[in-house]
Amino acid sequence: MDLKSTPKLYNYLDGNGNKYIISNELIEYIPVKPSFSSSGVYNGGDYIKKEINQKQYRKLAISLNAAIKNKKSHIKNRVKISGLIIIHEENKEEIYNLSPDSEERAQIENLLRIMISN
Repeated sequence: MDLKSTPKLYNYLDGNGNKYIISNELIEYIPVKPSFSSSGVYNGGDYIKKEINQKQYRKLAISLNAAIKNKKSHIKNRVKISGLIIIHEENKEEIYNLSPDSEERAQIENLLRIMISN
């Protein structure tokens, strides 16, 4: 298998700390439970793991990569309501913090909500 054609594994943490693990075949949603939320009350809902198709994966990958390329949407440190992209590829990891008010963060989180709800 050609490593350059191997799809990346993306992790995304939304503004509430819910985690999404995205591969070219699956999306996994790991919600925050109240005992781990900053308020002690917020509940991210139920755990979800489901198959996704190549079209869904590409659409999400395009959105994530657009956010990575737009340096204006980045912030230095993770803050409440910000987004966090983690890319795992071969033996390296890249991390990007997205501003709470960035359009890219909103678009990614909207796509993710749609993908796990359908």
